[in-house]
Amino acid sequence: MASWNIEHLAEYNEAGCAPRSTLDYEQLRDFSELLNADIIALQEVENTAAVERIFPKSEWNIVLSDRPNSTTYRCRGNDQESTQQRVAVVLRKGIKYQINKSFRELGLEKEGLRYGVVVEVFGDHDTINLMAVHLKSGCFVDDYSTSKLRACEVLGTQIKTLDDWIENSIRGNKKFIVLGDFNSRLTRENSMFWNKLVEMNNRPIGIKNGMQNLTGCHPRYPDLIDHIILGPQTSKLQVQNSQMVHFYSSTDEQMAEDDMLSDHCPISLMLRL
Repeated sequence: MASWNIEHLAEYNEAGCAPRSTLDYEQLRDFSELLNADIIALQEVENTAAVERIFPKSEWNIVLSDRPNSTTYRCRGNDQESTQQRVAVVLRKGIKYQINKSFRELGLEKEGLRYGVVVEVFGDHDTINLMAVHLKSGCFVDDYSTSKLRACEVLGTQIKTLDDWIENSIRGNKKFIVLGDFNSRLTRENSMFWNKLVEMNNRPIGIKNGMQNLTGCHPRYPDLIDHIILGPQTSKLQVQNSQMVHFYSSTDEQMAEDDMLSDHCPISLMLRL
């Protein structure tokens, strides 16, 4: 399973805040094949047609959040009109799944916030609930509760919403995974976000961050904000030491910022289902 913030993936060439040529789309598609993933959570995609340019419908099933269009804005750097940002999950053909719903609760009924996507995945032996997320950006402090930034107030409400979903899943004895762009450095020791998630009624609940002890790919931002969180039962299904960050080059050391096909690198791990 993988997660990839693919940075303003638009349906048409040269559109939006990350304008791309036909060659750029081809490079993204080639790189996606190297991931060798069966399920990928995507962030910042405009619509299904945009996703199909990288993940053709002949090979993938696409589940897109039903988030309505929000007001566009002028992009920084190129002064073009922005495209929509939605969350999606793509599943390789042959994988059995059921769409639960778009998790609208993460949108907080506020324009511009992204919905989650929840999919039930049926393996040979186990079934898991998978939620893909893209949370509010702009709050990069360890303790969001002490900040007066509006972004931190919004993120704090999303955290409570996500925490409630996780706790309800545990009460229901469900196997689950939450993955995507959390816009927060959860692997830092003092992360109040992570400390909030890992306990229920002041007791540890045994969830695991599959990206612990890994470093991000971006030369200027080494702390990961993309994560794969495993529920207590799901963590037992992880293939040991399978977690990784996928660099856009043959070796980590060779990659420069200009080599990045998106401003995030994909992350992944393997589960035995």
